[in-house]
Amino acid sequence: MIRLAKKEDAKQIVPLIVQAIEEIAFMLTGTSSYDEALPILEYYIRSEKNRLSYQNCLVKVHEDQIIGVIIAYNCTELSVLDREMLEIISRNLNSENATVDKEADEEDFYIDTVSVHPNFQGLGIGTELLTGLLSHAKEMGVNRVSLNVDQNKPAARRLYEKVGFTYEKVQYIMGHPYDYLVFPIHKKIFATEVV
Repeated sequence: MIRLAKKEDAKQIVPLIVQAIEEIAFMLTGTSSYDEALPILEYYIRSEKNRLSYQNCLVKVHEDQIIGVIIAYNCTELSVLDREMLEIISRNLNSENATVDKEADEEDFYIDTVSVHPNFQGLGIGTELLTGLLSHAKEMGVNRVSLNVDQNKPAARRLYEKVGFTYEKVQYIMGHPYDYLVFPIHKKIFATEVV
């Protein structure tokens, strides 16, 4: 079952996020260790207005365990979604000028994170999360969905292209090149139900 996330899912979602974003967790929290970053990421998920908020997450549940997560949001809302995050990063870095790298075009509905628990990879759950998100985005009236894929992760890129994403450009995040892939929402949407 794929469903909208709840605040109480935070503890199960955080390890999946960290698995996907690795050291980007430090940029998003203003910390330098996972011990420091994890409680802040958990706080972000429980937050109401934040790019990592539970309100922007869909989860795949199997036998009451969250085995996959996809996080996406409208980039037009980033100034509001990043306000709290930037305050926390600034406080943790003792800096008034904290920034977060721009990851997507402003008009896009951006998939920030896709992650599947290692024990459940290769079973089609990533595809199910993506198609569920695309169906959900279409219901919301979204025109275009985008994401970044690490150039060193060709298997992930193949998954996105299999669903229908196409390459548009290179996007740099923390100085690292990612391939920016897009999905025009008028394309075929798979019938994955989100509850």
